Amino acid sequence: MSKKPAAHANRPTQNIRAEEAVIGKILGSAETFWAVSDRLTGDQFSVPHHRAIFKAVQECCEQGPGPSLSLLEAKLPTEFEGEGAVEAVLQILIEKASDVTNALDFVDDIILAWRERARIELGKVATAAGKTFDDTREDIDALLRVVDDHDRVRHAVRVGDAARAATEKAAEAFQHKGRRAVGVLTRIEEIDLAIGPQIGGTAITLAGASGHGKSGLLAQIFRNGAAASLDPSSVFPSLLISMEMSQIQNAYRNLASMTGISVRKQISGDFNQKEFMDLQSAKTSLDAMPIYVQDRGRLTIDEIEKEIRIAVRRYGIKQAGIDNLKLIRPSRDNWSLVQTIEEATARTKALAKELDIVIWQLAQLTRDGQKTGNWRFRAADIYGGGLVVENSDLVLGVAVPIVWLRENKPEPPSEANPRGREVFDKWLKDMEVLKHKAEFAAFKVRDGRGETWKEMDFDGPRMLFGGIDREPIPF
Repeated sequence: MSKKPAAHANRPTQNIRAEEAVIGKILGSAETFWAVSDRLTGDQFSVPHHRAIFKAVQECCEQGPGPSLSLLEAKLPTEFEGEGAVEAVLQILIEKASDVTNALDFVDDIILAWRERARIELGKVATAAGKTFDDTREDIDALLRVVDDHDRVRHAVRVGDAARAATEKAAEAFQHKGRRAVGVLTRIEEIDLAIGPQIGGTAITLAGASGHGKSGLLAQIFRNGAAASLDPSSVFPSLLISMEMSQIQNAYRNLASMTGISVRKQISGDFNQKEFMDLQSAKTSLDAMPIYVQDRGRLTIDEIEKEIRIAVRRYGIKQAGIDNLKLIRPSRDNWSLVQTIEEATARTKALAKELDIVIWQLAQLTRDGQKTGNWRFRAADIYGGGLVVENSDLVLGVAVPIVWLRENKPEPPSEANPRGREVFDKWLKDMEVLKHKAEFAAFKVRDGRGETWKEMDFDGPRMLFGGIDREPIPF
């Protein structure tokens, strides 16, 4: 029986000629180094002294006038083990590259060989003995992250190149104008009119007092984005890092929002046959939505980043939510809660850009921010200080007036309080007028700042914001 050939046996793990060509051409030429360094790093060379030379050239170019041979010899050891004196090795490499017209012609060969080495290393990591599943997964993720870092452009790009990418996106948006949005929408009309579609790389802080529906609003946004559609590009898989509620509690709330059957009734089984069928129908809809919940309790920002990276790889998520910032465990024992939140918001902003996703982070209010005399607050009242706002691309506030009114019921008029009639009558009127209303404010948007509070419809029993079953907004 013939032996089956090994898959991809002809893929080289190194290309010495390509490495010599690139190294030989960058010696003494800063211009050539800058051209190839947009795509190559020293770690992608297979030969140890090639790696050392590339890194020395990089240091000369980044910190000085360029890679002169005298500077390079000062930065490198006197000789390379097994190769000879540094001066002689550099001269040989220059001579070997004398017939090379363009170093860029050899870059792809180096990258392909490096990828093959990475593939082999990935197999070794995956099959390493003596490790738990979690240890192996963590090592694989770390290796894949290295590959991603090399694949991603890490240098500044020309504004013309960025403009080209922007106009391509604008052309795509124009092509689909009136049919679908290019970007993530909340699909809540009032909010989308205020902030528009959000592109990958956006960090959004959603703030509000406890009990005013932040978690419910985020759940609604995720359901709206993950609902089945004839246009697959308008479905946005999402991950919720839930540090306060369990997966089951989140499920109860989603089912209550979709059916109007309260969490209490679901837990007690106090519903009829029709309501049971409604729950089953909602469950089927949720089954079809690519929404994932991680409920491991309080996590550090390192652990949160890890979970989001895994979800991007495993599920292709386009949105992630953190509920909430105050529950993030500090990275250091001596850190205050404010320091923890400041670090977390800076890290999530960078992570959103790196992974090209939208990250929502729920924020609480300071004690003083909850004593403003009504349900409205300012961006300065968000717990964590001004850096939370600074570290966010978008800052939204949400409030449910009737919740505040219930918590601040005035004393009814009586013989002991004869002058309370006017205040109490106003409270009763507000309770009636505002019982189906919520308010939101876009404190910070990409084109400026503003703290104007705007009204939107609100279904309290179902914790639904905005008009229900409206047509999508054409952007």
